[in-house]
Amino acid sequence: MRKLTLITLPLLFVISCGQSGVLNKDLIYKAKEKGAPGDVVFSHVYHVKVKKQKCSSCHPELFKKKFGYDKITMQLIWEGKSCGACHNGQKAFSAKDKNQCIRCHSIK
Repeated sequence: MRKLTLITLPLLFVISCGQSGVLNKDLIYKAKEKGAPGDVVFSHVYHVKVKKQKCSSCHPELFKKKFGYDKITMQLIWEGKSCGACHNGQKAFSAKDKNQCIRCHSIK
């Protein structure tokens, strides 16, 4: 019985994330930096389901699995940290390209 529980619980967790959990939700980061064009909307659906990224691409190396835990600033992104690890103009569009701001930031 204990073996079944050790297998079943993690499996249920993964299924619930994919069906109704965080993978189906947009995360909204309130822009706190002066001059930011708006809040940032991060879509798990787009990154995981459309672009076929694995959770391990970002977690736990780039981001913790708890929302709001990580400090994210444009300076860190431009330095290739957090979102900038991929949004560098090679793996994905460059976060340094001012024409791309609205792809992440909602306009105020």
